[in-house]
Amino acid sequence: MLDFALGIMLLSSALVSLHSKDLMKSGVFFLIFGFLSGLIWVRLEAFDVALVEIILGSAITGFLIFKLVKGSKRRALRVSAFTKAWAGLVSLLFFLFMLFYLPTIERQDRVGRLVYENLHKSGVESAVNAVLLNFRGYDTLLEVGVITLAIFGLLALELKREAYHWDNPLLQSFSKLLLPFIVFFSLYITYLGTFSVGGAFQGGALLAGGLVFFALAKQSLPLKKSLILLFMATGLGFFSLVGLFYALLGYGFLTYPLKLSTLTLIFIELSIWISTAFLLYTAYKGKL
Repeated sequence: MLDFALGIMLLSSALVSLHSKDLMKSGVFFLIFGFLSGLIWVRLEAFDVALVEIILGSAITGFLIFKLVKGSKRRALRVSAFTKAWAGLVSLLFFLFMLFYLPTIERQDRVGRLVYENLHKSGVESAVNAVLLNFRGYDTLLEVGVITLAIFGLLALELKREAYHWDNPLLQSFSKLLLPFIVFFSLYITYLGTFSVGGAFQGGALLAGGLVFFALAKQSLPLKKSLILLFMATGLGFFSLVGLFYALLGYGFLTYPLKLSTLTLIFIELSIWISTAFLLYTAYKGKL
């Protein structure tokens, strides 16, 4: 019953977010959608994904939405009745197909067994991080690359919009006190990923949230633009260089020697942590 209720609420929040004529209301229900998605991932025992969904898909995306809502003008978008009917029919057919298909899928434990049988070769104790950074390192490298290129593409647009902020002295003081604790806790979440729930993306998203809050309080980081650019490119650059380094040594691209695998993955996680944080922070600001 709980899963059914979560599914209904998720669908309802998505519909309200898409069809509401009030932009602020639409943004609020999008945040609710992100939070409910995180709860569903918890129910599926994918705690790492749940953390990212709640922090990134709900909190940080919410800041971006409210920033865009401020000062935006809504323009009417006319959609023909035929287009609505066609889209609705396709969606209904897909829903019915998945409704009857999903119960027929048998659970496959073969991949899970392979991961746990080879976990000692990965350099970490967390099966999730072993897959993301070692066994399936190519995919993760490409994911980091997509995020990096997307944000650098955003910078290339040279947007001139002012960043939204709250001009409140109490909030400004609080943001200065809170940021060091967020930095420490985000590092802890990153470290936690080596043997439990957590990791670089989760820690980086948490740090990005702290940096966005800092910016919302009309505070600026005492960092040069060149250093911020370096932080943004660190994840993709370091990850790629590590892969090339071990390839030149004869181990293969993103294939780590067992004795150095733990240390290597720790440094890769730290590079992804810092780059994820500053990429998302820059996405909020729209400029350096």
